[in-house]
Amino acid sequence: MSLLTIMLFLACPLLVFAVGGIFLRRRRYPLAALAVLLGVVAAVIGGINGFHEMKAQVVHEYSQELDGEYKAALAKKYQQALSILQGLSFTKPDPEQIDKALELLHDFDSAQIAEKMADDCPNADALITYAKAMKQVSTYGGHMTNMNVNENTELQKLVASFPENYNGVLQDKIIPFRRLIIGMEKEAKKQAKLDAENAASHKQSMKEGQYGNIRPGDPEEKISAAMGQPDHVNSSKTSDGEIKQYVFNHNGKNFYVYTKNGVVTEVR
Repeated sequence: MSLLTIMLFLACPLLVFAVGGIFLRRRRYPLAALAVLLGVVAAVIGGINGFHEMKAQVVHEYSQELDGEYKAALAKKYQQALSILQGLSFTKPDPEQIDKALELLHDFDSAQIAEKMADDCPNADALITYAKAMKQVSTYGGHMTNMNVNENTELQKLVASFPENYNGVLQDKIIPFRRLIIGMEKEAKKQAKLDAENAASHKQSMKEGQYGNIRPGDPEEKISAAMGQPDHVNSSKTSDGEIKQYVFNHNGKNFYVYTKNGVVTEVR
């Protein structure tokens, strides 16, 4: 009980009643009655204030008890999610397990809760980010390519949010995963650049009407001498004669040479 409540409930009424007694002995009845009334009012106010203080104390203690239970439940969920994420495979993560981990970590999406639980459940935000990134990986069913990574901007953003020198919870998983995804993205960009250069070169050769030293009208015998051995040759016979398709692969780009009755008819 606070000092204010004690004064209102005990000290003030006693003091006022004493003054009222003095007025009563002097036969100053109106002032004595007023003093008694003020004493009663002070006692009532003090009693009400004391009741609210006691009620607040009970609520506070109950709230602390509930808060303790809630924190314990959150800590348990955190540990369960951490165990799931530690067991995930880079190559083919289980989407159902990832969803379960994200559900367990749902409360930690709140910055206030994450901060409040930071001592018992550190780096909860990193675990959520890692789970979301692995969810993206799981959509490829274990067949994620460099190009998939290059096209998946959501995955790139999630991985980029991890600092290069991250040293928190699940470090042994997050650091290699980060390096893997960033490496695949870089390789995809290099390959895309090379493909674009090869496509431009091929387009220019086609524009000039030749590829190597082969032109329409050249004899079929010149194909292998100029271009080397083809990857394969398709042939068919029609009423007009024999038609062949020579298939070559040049720097990752397929192109074709067509002949009819031993003469080159088209290069593309």
